[in-house]
Amino acid sequence: MFATILHTIRKVRFIRILIYLYCFIFVLMGCASTTTIKSRPDGATVYIDNIKIGNTPIQHSDTDISGATRALKLTKDGYKPLETTIRKNEFQWGPLIGGLLVFIPFIWILGYPDTYEFDLEKI
Repeated sequence: MFATILHTIRKVRFIRILIYLYCFIFVLMGCASTTTIKSRPDGATVYIDNIKIGNTPIQHSDTDISGATRALKLTKDGYKPLETTIRKNEFQWGPLIGGLLVFIPFIWILGYPDTYEFDLEKI
């Protein structure tokens, strides 16, 4: 009888560990969204919310919630500055599954598209 009780306790503990592990993985999957920002021609300076992050092509990643909008500015010598926004509006499966398990990842269910491409106009 003691062996049966011990086996049941181990089984329950293993299942709990698996549930915690799955929840942790799904929460991490939903936390960040990444996009690649490209320009034609390459080498434009990229500013997000007036903070210089580098030159195109560049990857941008953040943990903002679904629907978040960021101001984007591209500048390059000999070209007109381009000001626009990028927005998290692409559906993601990972946060949906995580949200079904722990509810919190629903706020990350939308992410950035894989790539944003912009054409710069000559002055």
